[in-house]
Amino acid sequence: MGYEFFIARRHLRAMRAQRQVSLTAAIAIAGVTIGVAALVIVLSVFNGFSALLWDSLLRVSPHVVVQKPHAQPMSPNRVQIEQLAALPAVRAAAPFVAAEGFALRRPPGGDLIQVGIAVRGIEASQLANMTDIDAYLWGGKLDLSVQSIPSPSAKRAKVYGIAIGRTLADRLGAMVGSEIMLGLVPKEVLMGQQPQVWPYLVTGIFHTGLDELDAALTFVSLEAAQRDLGWQNQISGIQIRLVAPFEARLVAPALGVGSDYDIVTWIDTHRNLYASIRLEKWFGFLVLCLIVMVAGFNIASILTMSAVERQRDIGILKALGATPRAIGKVFTLEGLGIGLTGVVLGNAMGYVLCWSQQTFEWIKLPSQIYIIQALPVKMLAVDFALISLASVALCLAFALLPARRAAVVAPVVALRE
Repeated sequence: MGYEFFIARRHLRAMRAQRQVSLTAAIAIAGVTIGVAALVIVLSVFNGFSALLWDSLLRVSPHVVVQKPHAQPMSPNRVQIEQLAALPAVRAAAPFVAAEGFALRRPPGGDLIQVGIAVRGIEASQLANMTDIDAYLWGGKLDLSVQSIPSPSAKRAKVYGIAIGRTLADRLGAMVGSEIMLGLVPKEVLMGQQPQVWPYLVTGIFHTGLDELDAALTFVSLEAAQRDLGWQNQISGIQIRLVAPFEARLVAPALGVGSDYDIVTWIDTHRNLYASIRLEKWFGFLVLCLIVMVAGFNIASILTMSAVERQRDIGILKALGATPRAIGKVFTLEGLGIGLTGVVLGNAMGYVLCWSQQTFEWIKLPSQIYIIQALPVKMLAVDFALISLASVALCLAFALLPARRAAVVAPVVALRE
């Protein structure tokens, strides 16, 4: 360890005896501390909300979809499905039908209500393997099988069970046990054929907290979806659930399904949402770095004042053989010491506040909007490391200019003053 470190440490200790310099140093440390703590807290809250969003989305939606080009119907290949399900990176694989349509219901004494929906048909036995929709079940149960109900509709056709979102249920005025009519829109509708409407019984209502899902998504059995679309034994594709959903783009090329199929990951399906969340996080990081930059100006002013007051000391050191580089290193280490103190205190403050929110849930959220009761916080070690590196780099950058000015002071001029 060079002598520059010991001189810088003595200078920092001597600042305590100088009231004006000591106050400026305290303000600089406080600025870095507040800036780092703000970065830690904001990014942790952002991670909490994004984790909540992705958790709700990925527990309900397929992670990877294998389908024909242009989403053409395909015949199910059970051997292929079993091979995909046996891959180490795959948790489960199952055929599915995806379609759009509308739901109809006429409440007692009310007008006919029509709502556009997205229908996902899946084998009832595979629903628990492919989704965690049961974790969001708000009412009823997930029973997509044929229902035995004393209804005129049951005499005309089989009445299957259906699971709908809470928002959709509110719009239709439906509850568990209500009968609704479903119409899926096949491609033939473009040639003038009207879609047939089929009766369904609401057996389950789920609430994921995402209005995109709760207001439109419905689950029916694969057999019911094929009946409604007029498909004999065809499916939209194979949906795959991965062990690590965020590695979907890495896993997709290794599925080995051949060039006759398109592989669509959940990141491709929700690319706008995925990109906007990442962009907002980095933009927030850059904006909050401005707080650290303001504190960096204080560090520069402290070192400038210190260099002016210690010109005689600089002259003595140069007369004893200290090089300009060594003098600059002394003042750089002083600025770095102030910055590191603020970074450590800021990380500690941010961690304590985030831990306090995680443990005691001081900040509550309205339950009618969110499915959680308190502000979500998720601390990541990579965020702490990145914030610390960026803050130290900024403090170091602001320390370089006054350090260079101190390094070029001529020994004769410094001793004369």
